[in-house]
Amino acid sequence: MEIVGTTIRLRPLEKRDIELKVRWYNDPAVNKTLILNEELELEKSQEWFDKAVQDDSRRDLVIETKDGKPIGLTGLREIDQLHGTAECFCVIGDKSFWGKGIGTQVHSMLINWAFDELNLHKIWAVVYTNNAAVLRLVEKLGFEIEGTLREEKYIGGKRIDLLRIGVLRNEFKPLAE
Repeated sequence: MEIVGTTIRLRPLEKRDIELKVRWYNDPAVNKTLILNEELELEKSQEWFDKAVQDDSRRDLVIETKDGKPIGLTGLREIDQLHGTAECFCVIGDKSFWGKGIGTQVHSMLINWAFDELNLHKIWAVVYTNNAAVLRLVEKLGFEIEGTLREEKYIGGKRIDLLRIGVLRNEFKPLAE
């Protein structure tokens, strides 16, 4: 399975990509955008991959440029076919692609695929309350803030609030490709 856009494509995560994932997630600049409180280890991440590829409740994808350069990761987790819901995520690991609209394009492609191919009804995510860039991005695609998860995580030595956001199939505004 591959999702092809005008400037990027999304392809399934492969074992050879795990080293990149670990490097990206452990980069301090990238990590501070993630809702994680730990560094990844290569061996544990490879073990995680072996389980993840067997898990029907998730789809992990690599974001690549048209010439095949991996620049990030995206996908769906907690896919619930009964209720038609899933959580989306996106990490642009190559910082030279930050601020270029890649995240918006990735989300548009991924969510469009989730609604059309997986026949889902709702896509949701959890984001930092102060991540204005992500909030602008998802608002363009039709996401709504559904609520505040008060003091939900303990990161960097303090309790933080998170926002739960979601978009229904009939609210989704895909980018024109």
